[in-house]
Amino acid sequence: MDRRRFLKWGSFITVSVATTGLAGCGGDDNSATPAPAPAPGTDPAPGSADKFSFQHGVASGDPKPDSIVLWTRVEGDNGKQPVSVQLQVSARSDFSTLLVNDTLTALPDWDYTLRNKVTNLAAATTYYYRFVVGSQTSPVGRTRTAPAAGTPLTQLKFAFVSCQDWSVNHWAGMEELAAQDLDFIIHVGDYIYETVGASFQSGAVESRHAQLKLPDGTPRDDGATYATTVNDYRYLYKSYRTDARLQALHARFPVIAIWDDHEFSDDCWQDRQTYSATDDATPRTARRRSANQAWFEFMPADVSLDLNNPSFQNIQIYRAFTFGNLATLVMTDERLYRADHVIPEQAAGSEIGSRYFVPKATLAAVEGAKIAGAGNALTPVSILGDTQRAWWQTQMSSAATTWKLWGNEVSLLRMQIDGTQAIAGMFAAALVQANPALAPLQAAMTAALAADLSDAKTGGTYPGAVAYANLKALLGAPPVSLPGPAFDAGIKPLLDAQLPPVALLDQYILNADQWDGYNAERKSLMAFIKAQGIANVVALTGDIHAFFAGPVMDDYDAATPVPVMVDLVTAGLSSNSFQSYFKSVVDTDPAFAAAKPLVYVTQGGTVVNTFNDTLKAFNPWLKHVDSDAQGYAVVTLTAAKLSCEFHKLKTQSNGTAPAQPATASTQVMEVAAGTPAVTLV
Repeated sequence: MDRRRFLKWGSFITVSVATTGLAGCGGDDNSATPAPAPAPGTDPAPGSADKFSFQHGVASGDPKPDSIVLWTRVEGDNGKQPVSVQLQVSARSDFSTLLVNDTLTALPDWDYTLRNKVTNLAAATTYYYRFVVGSQTSPVGRTRTAPAAGTPLTQLKFAFVSCQDWSVNHWAGMEELAAQDLDFIIHVGDYIYETVGASFQSGAVESRHAQLKLPDGTPRDDGATYATTVNDYRYLYKSYRTDARLQALHARFPVIAIWDDHEFSDDCWQDRQTYSATDDATPRTARRRSANQAWFEFMPADVSLDLNNPSFQNIQIYRAFTFGNLATLVMTDERLYRADHVIPEQAAGSEIGSRYFVPKATLAAVEGAKIAGAGNALTPVSILGDTQRAWWQTQMSSAATTWKLWGNEVSLLRMQIDGTQAIAGMFAAALVQANPALAPLQAAMTAALAADLSDAKTGGTYPGAVAYANLKALLGAPPVSLPGPAFDAGIKPLLDAQLPPVALLDQYILNADQWDGYNAERKSLMAFIKAQGIANVVALTGDIHAFFAGPVMDDYDAATPVPVMVDLVTAGLSSNSFQSYFKSVVDTDPAFAAAKPLVYVTQGGTVVNTFNDTLKAFNPWLKHVDSDAQGYAVVTLTAAKLSCEFHKLKTQSNGTAPAQPATASTQVMEVAAGTPAVTLV
C-alpha cells in the first residue's frame, strides 16, 4: 500500500486517497472489476470472515469539496482480534471502476467501527461506497461532495433534524426523508437518548422498537436508568442503528452532525449531569469521556478524539463547511464548554426556577453579578466558551458566501410569559364567558385586572385583600354601570377564589437551558453581527421538541428590539413535545396549577392546546409556533431567499407508525436575502 494513499491517525480515522484516472490504467490497488477482499489474517480459520456482518449499515458525513468521511461497523465475534475490511469507492453505482479499493482494519478498541476519510475527490460529485469482509458485503452507500468554495450555485437543498428518541413515538419521518432529493442532512443533536425507562418514554412508542436495556447503566430514583459507561453509550448507538429507516437515511445522504445534551446527559453542562438539584456538584469526567468516545465511534465526522488527553474536553466537534458561493455552515458545540446554568439547581431547589419557569428579573440580576465578578467577562455565563465564541466570530465575519447558516443546538428566540398579564387575561376571559355582553371590554378588563394584581402584590395585600379598584371603576362606569355593592357581592368573590400563588405574578423565562438563560452572550453575538454588518445569518435549531420561527433581536428587553438574524427551530423527529412538558408541570406542581389554561384546556373530553397562543401573546417576534408536534425541516436555498418547509408528522396508531406519506401537514416560511425576517407562505 502506497503510504500517500493510506494513513492512520492517532484517533483512528484512516485516510484513503482516491485515484483520479480510470481504473485499470496502472493503479496499484484498483481494477476494472472489484477485487475480492483479502482474508483477514487474524481469523482463526479460512472462510471464517463469513461470520461477520454489517448489521448497522453504512454512513457518510462532513462533505467537503475534495473529501468525505465514510463509516461502518463490523458485527461478529472475533475473539477481540482485529478484522480486515475492504473499502471500495466508485463514481458509478455498479462499481465497474474503483477509485478506492483499500484494506482497512476494524479494531476491538473502537468497537469494530471504521471511520475513513476519502480525499482527492471531485467537488459536487456523487459517489458510491461499500465495505467487504470475505463474502459479506455491506449495503451500498451513496454520498456527495460539496461544491468548491466560490463556485456559483443556483440552489442547495437539505434537511435539518433533531431529537430522535428510540423509545417515543415513531421514526416514519426518516423513511419519508430518505425518499427526498437532498444534498445533505444536518443533525443538530439528541441523536440518542441516554435514559431508558424514564416516565416520558413509557407507552407511546411503535412496537417495532423493542424496550432497551443498558448493559451497565445507573438507576435513578424515578426508576429510569441512564447510560454511564462506554459500553452503555455504544449499546444505544448500535440499537438505534439497527432501524432500517435510520440506516437508509445514512446510506442515502451525507450527514453533518453535532451533539446536544442527550448524547451525554439531559440538560448537561461540561461534564456535569443535572438529574437532581445537587447532581452537578460532582464532575462526571469518566462518563463524559465515554459519551465522547461513543459519539466519535458512531458518527461519520471529520474530527479527532485524543484518548491520551485525560480531560473530558478531549474532542473538538465544532467545525465549519462551505458550499460554493451560496452558504457557509458553522456547527457549534453548546454543551462541552458551557458554564453552569446561571441560576444553579442547588439555588432553586430543582429544575423549576433554575432551567424552567425562571423569574426573568432574578435571572438577569444573577447573570449581571456573575459578569461583574469576572471583570465583565462572559466566561461564567457562556454557552460557547471564550475560545469557541472567538472562532464563531471569525467564521461569521470571514464568510464570503451569501448565506451564513448556524447549526445551533438550542433556540435563540426569546420565550417568556408575564404571569400577571396572563392571569389577568384569564380572569377577563372568564368574565366574558359568564356575561358575553362584556366582550367589548375584555382588553380593558385585562389591563385593569393586571394593574389591580400588581398593586396588591406591591402593597402586600395579595391575596387576602385585593381591592380590584381599577376593574371596579371600569365596570362601574358606562356602559356597564355596575353598582359597587353588586361588584363586591358578585364579582370579587369569584376572582378571589381563583387567585394563584403570588409567585406566579411575575415575568418568567420558560426555558433557561437554551439561549434565554445566557442572555448576555446572545446579546454579545447579536451586537457583533450588527456591528460587522453581517447579513443573511440563519440558525438551524432543534432541542426544544417544537416548531418555531422568527427573528433574533439585538436585545429582547429593549424598548424597540431590532432584528439581527433568524432562528428556525425544528420539532423532534420522535421525542415528546414541548407543550407536553409544560402540561406535566401545570398538572403536577401546585404552584403552577392556576396557569393550566395557558397550556391547555379540556373541551368535551378533548385536550386543546392553548400554549401556542400563549407563547405568541407574550413573544410577538415568534412568527410561527407549533408547540405540540414531531417532525423535520427541509430547506431550499437560493441567492434570493431561504425557503423552509416544516413537516409535522402524523401520530402512530396502536403501536404502528403511520403509512407513507408520514407528513400530516406542512408550513412553509421564507427568509428573503438582506432582511432578517420570517414570512409565512
